[in-house]
Amino acid sequence: MTLAFLGPEGAVADPSRARIHFIPVPFDATTCYRPGARLGPSAILAASPHMEWYDEELDAEVWRLGLYTRPPLEPVLPPEAMIEAVRAAVSESLSVGAFPVVLGGEHSVTVGAVSALRERVGDLAVVQFDAHADLRENYQGSPYSHACVMRRIWDSARVRQVGIRSLSRPEMEFLRAEGRPPIWAREVKADCAGAVRRLLDGLPDIPVYVTIDLDCLDPAVMPAVGTPEPGGLSWDEILAFLRALAGTGRVAAFDVVELAPLPGLAAPEYTAARLVYKFLTYLFAPGPGRG
Repeated sequence: MTLAFLGPEGAVADPSRARIHFIPVPFDATTCYRPGARLGPSAILAASPHMEWYDEELDAEVWRLGLYTRPPLEPVLPPEAMIEAVRAAVSESLSVGAFPVVLGGEHSVTVGAVSALRERVGDLAVVQFDAHADLRENYQGSPYSHACVMRRIWDSARVRQVGIRSLSRPEMEFLRAEGRPPIWAREVKADCAGAVRRLLDGLPDIPVYVTIDLDCLDPAVMPAVGTPEPGGLSWDEILAFLRALAGTGRVAAFDVVELAPLPGLAAPEYTAARLVYKFLTYLFAPGPGRG
């Protein structure tokens, strides 16, 4: 049986009647430290029915817009074939007017989702929440490694990075040469409101894709990731960014990637599911710049 976000009671069987499409991508072929991101989508989906469907902050029930969860994409190799499968699935959802939410899986799947959205809207901004820059030209023999995802996207979209706190010297030199410094995690910790303003001020007035690598969060909040890094964002800090991005009215799709479940620990997948639903609530609850 295919798992559905919020379970069968919250799901719509006909994709043409759903405003929001979930696309599970259980793929982690290029993982280099803790494997298990392939189990992330099913863990998020399994945890999701246990949340409250009502959001007290915005007095909203976004599930009423119609949620459809497609069957998980079959993992394929090489990574560029998986990227193409993601591109096709996201394109299919966009073609029926749905809002795509990609559930990874490793971060390389973002390349396919961004490609599909660019085909639909043209110019695109990409906001990356991450502990790592992911700007390597090649890693462990592959230019499509999860460690290269933003380098593959960089030249085709306006990339803004938030929460970065780990990168190689060549990645730092690349950022300096490009003149696009990230919003470092330490800057968020020092002045979250100022960091949010800086992100919004740097975004062009074009559609936005948001990619959330869960290792952007501090391991105290999210320990179940492939490469945990101390000093990350808190729950309230990432919500401040997502609330502000939703308020622009320009977010066209997003993904949540790199959950690698830990046996016996339910909190990470529940937290990931809550993050997905909270962002959707910010995006679709009635209010200025939303819906």
